[in-house]
Amino acid sequence: MKHWTRIPVGFLAGTLMFAFAGKALAQEKAKADKPTAMAAQEKIAPPGPVLFENDKVRVTETRIKPGERNEMKMRNDRVNVYITPAKQRVHYGDGRTEDFNQEAGSIRVNKAGISSTENIGTTESHSVIVNLK
Repeated sequence: MKHWTRIPVGFLAGTLMFAFAGKALAQEKAKADKPTAMAAQEKIAPPGPVLFENDKVRVTETRIKPGERNEMKMRNDRVNVYITPAKQRVHYGDGRTEDFNQEAGSIRVNKAGISSTENIGTTESHSVIVNLK
């Protein structure tokens, strides 16, 4: 008879565990959705097309509208060739920022690191980036 009383107790314990696990998973999902909501408030520029790629370099075109920024990520050593003038702010992974004016036809060499570039000017930024592999 003791065996039969264990079945309802086990069923009750399993039901309670399932109920609390569902609530915990819902809370975790809500936490995971918060960064997405925050990212939706920021204007993230879409990645530009790849113009050329081989085993040594990857060449992309980038356009960032005023108020937009590209995503914060690890970037390789690269050379930026600016097509149009614009005012930029670079956000680094360690929290530093750097403002600069890009002039049409100018070139900027960047070392590898975590960064994001924001267009803080009034005109669209257009550049070609040669990423070294």
